[in-house]
Amino acid sequence: MALTAAQDRRRGRNEDHLRWEHLPVSRLLLTGSGPELEGRVCKAFDGTLNGELRRADDPGGLLDWIAVEQPLVVAIGPSLSPDAALSLAGSIDRCHPEVVVVLLTEPGPDLWERALRAGVRDVIAPDAALPDVRAGFESAFDAGLRRRACRPAPEPERTSRVITVVSPKGGSGKTAIATNLAVGLAKLAPGQVVLVDLDLQFGDVANAMRLTPDQTIADAARAAAAIDETTIKAYLTAHPAECFALCAPHSPAEAEEVSVDHASRLIELLSGLFPYVVVDTAAGLDEWTLAALEASTDMVLLASTDVASARSIRKALDAFDLLGLTTQRRHLVLNRADARVGLAAADIESAVGTKVTVSVPSSRSVPLSMNQGIPILESAQRTPVSRALGELVNRLGALNAAAGPESATGSLLRRRKATR
Repeated sequence: MALTAAQDRRRGRNEDHLRWEHLPVSRLLLTGSGPELEGRVCKAFDGTLNGELRRADDPGGLLDWIAVEQPLVVAIGPSLSPDAALSLAGSIDRCHPEVVVVLLTEPGPDLWERALRAGVRDVIAPDAALPDVRAGFESAFDAGLRRRACRPAPEPERTSRVITVVSPKGGSGKTAIATNLAVGLAKLAPGQVVLVDLDLQFGDVANAMRLTPDQTIADAARAAAAIDETTIKAYLTAHPAECFALCAPHSPAEAEEVSVDHASRLIELLSGLFPYVVVDTAAGLDEWTLAALEASTDMVLLASTDVASARSIRKALDAFDLLGLTTQRRHLVLNRADARVGLAAADIESAVGTKVTVSVPSSRSVPLSMNQGIPILESAQRTPVSRALGELVNRLGALNAAAGPESATGSLLRRRKATR
């Protein structure tokens, strides 16, 4: 029976409580053996293998097949020379220590010693009596079950979104967008959002959210040698909207203490703790901003309706392409989109070469909310500005990238209606 297509395998079950006759994985994978030896093994089990015996005709691709089939036992037959069989056994033991290896060859004192060093559990003579063949394999199956039961279950992979807000020009509204993103995402995922102020000299996240941080990113950088996913929490400042902030240094002089490596490491740690990491940046494309973009899943690019802004965004996108920053999802936000003087959204898209994701209208409530330290998604939820910001939140709010932006659209609005 030749080895054919891969089969889906169930994982995570406590195999100590399973009878090996009912295992969902392939119990036995034969290699270096022909149909005659395969028939003897099947006969030894009186047909109870129930199709769970596979034969790999090409020993060269055996390690890949083991990864697919996940057998309890691999039996290496006499078609391979002793040296080749022992070399293959050693490779299996190194790459797949959970798999039990058995040699089907004539045993001998010298072979036994070499087999043990190669990680082989048993040597069974191909012409051994059928009860002995079965007993040898049953013992190997039991050993395989014990190895599987002792193997730690893999931790589920954590999927985080790192969203960096950038603009080549100052005064574009990055901090307003970043703070409202953090607050809006926290409405969808309370306690699972952190905002990093990477405008190290003049960052204003603390004021924009009415925070008084005891610790800042400069303090975290000073403790970089000892910081980990547990201790980094001490440097975060909690916000009433159930999000957190790693605030900028208290003074521009302290900014020099935060290196690019510090920034990268802190973002990496936070992305392991929080499903959403929002990063506010300084104007332009300094090294810290580029480091944040390298760690990002999404970049939010802010443009306004003037020609200079469109040119700057185009240059920034060209620079990102040259630097290889092409895997991040790009979201173009047109800020103050209803300005009477300036380019239309279609003209911006043509100049930049990217579709506008969200257009945010002008409003006097935005600077007022910044001065008050209350993001507009908290202070003025029914305005056109808050609706536009809510749309951006919804587009970025789906952790599962495969779900796409459309699946999240309206979720923040529904959350608001439900709480009225």
